[in-house]
This record gives sequence, structure tokens and C-alpha cells, in this order.
Amino acid sequence: RPPNPFILYRKDKATQVKEVYPNIHNNEISVMVGALWHNEIPEVRQAYNLAATLLKKRFLEMHPGYRYNPRRPSEIQR
Repeated sequence: RPPNPFILYRKDKATQVKEVYPNIHNNEISVMVGALWHNEIPEVRQAYNLAATLLKKRFLEMHPGYRYNPRRPSEIQR
């Protein structure tokens, strides 16, 4: 499944956050990056939207007819 714009942004920013805070947990990184994302300028957000759109287009070319079908919690084995 192709990543959305925030996932791409988080992937880029998580390494920067880890350099500053090496012992931070992933959920804390997501909160910090989420705040950065909401305060980001429109041009940067648009660049990530474009990148996500291109990745989605490439994904659909490679997997025609793909349809996201999430599993119900009862179907997931633990």
C-alpha cells in the first residue's frame, strides 16, 4: 500500500529527531513530527502531497486492480 504524505514526511523527519533525541520512543517521535507537519509551510506539504501522488500512481501501475481490504480485529491472530 503506498504511503500518504505524512508517512513520507515522518520518514524524513524521524531521523532528524532521533539525532537530537537518541533515546526517544517511536510514539513520541510521531507526536513531535505531527506537530512539525501541522506547522509546516504549504509549499513543503504540497511537495509531499506530490511525492505521495506519484508513488500511488506507480503502485497502481504495478498492482492494477489493487483494493485495500483491512482485516477485522477478530481475523488477526495474536
